[in-house]
Amino acid sequence: MIFQVMLFVLAALVGWTFDLAGMPIPWLLGGLAVALIAKTQFAEKASWPRVYRSAGLVVIGYSIGRYLTVSALHDIPGQLAGMVGATVSAVVVALVIAWWTAKKENLDLQSCVMGIMPGGFTQMAIMCDEDDRADKNIVILMQSLRLMSVIVAVPFLVMHFLGAKLEETAASLAVSDGISYWYILPVAAISGIIADKIKISTPYLMAPIIIAMAASLQFGTLNTIDPLLMMAAQISIGLNMGMGLDPKELRELKRILPYTFAGIVVMLVVSIVVAFILSVHYGYSLVTAFLAMAPGGLGEMCLVGLSLHENVSVILIYQLFRFLFLNIAVPLGLNLYFGKKEEKALD
Repeated sequence: MIFQVMLFVLAALVGWTFDLAGMPIPWLLGGLAVALIAKTQFAEKASWPRVYRSAGLVVIGYSIGRYLTVSALHDIPGQLAGMVGATVSAVVVALVIAWWTAKKENLDLQSCVMGIMPGGFTQMAIMCDEDDRADKNIVILMQSLRLMSVIVAVPFLVMHFLGAKLEETAASLAVSDGISYWYILPVAAISGIIADKIKISTPYLMAPIIIAMAASLQFGTLNTIDPLLMMAAQISIGLNMGMGLDPKELRELKRILPYTFAGIVVMLVVSIVVAFILSVHYGYSLVTAFLAMAPGGLGEMCLVGLSLHENVSVILIYQLFRFLFLNIAVPLGLNLYFGKKEEKALD
């Protein structure tokens, strides 16, 4: 227990350093980095209980689900064709990049698919933790590189190439006058336990997302999670992810870096092209369309849009639709395709 407390404190310090450096999801990456160090130096002692990870996922799930408001829901029907087209194009590009990387470096295709999927860092990392067919090292390395590259590249592109100007701070998304999350989190946790019992994929993430969505639609605006609680949740998830990695194998995977970065560039180019089509068809700005399409995180892209005075509602529904697609359709597709391949191999 003392060792785990020390790990948490050290992860908080590393995460704080990453936060000062402006890195995305700094606390999760801090936990990941500390876990890798612990695995290298104290292999026998290094562990992090899954129950702590599950608690962290409940908090993250609530934070994502609360974004679905009645206003955002009303905007969906008129944008449905664009959302489907944007999401499918992003997934198809990701599948092509995954196939290319797997073929060139003789890697596991399922791991490459999960590693390059846009906007699904937590989901894909948790999925590979629960699926023995996937290589955690490949998935988390590729997703970390994708996420950091995109979140750094997107603000740079919109400000220096698309002419947007920064006008507000990210703190504007914080909400404290709505329904308290302490009413919702216990229900979300219980729903996660039930979902786990009935074998739903990533139960402690998906069930709280659904509960938070339902609560937001039923009761109105839900408060944002306290920063300290969010920090603890991210650290816990990061520590658990890191404990499942092999430092030696990660070093050997440096050969996939060129393919990952090339894939990210292709994704961003395709995003700009599709964004241009969306902006022409629906009439909103190219910056709004690009942020709606960009393969980053839902919260991060909404924050960028808010700071640039763009249409955050449009960005939200596109990013949320893709997030739900990645969390529902992609896991089902992976299980069906690779599950059948495994059955044929056994036969």
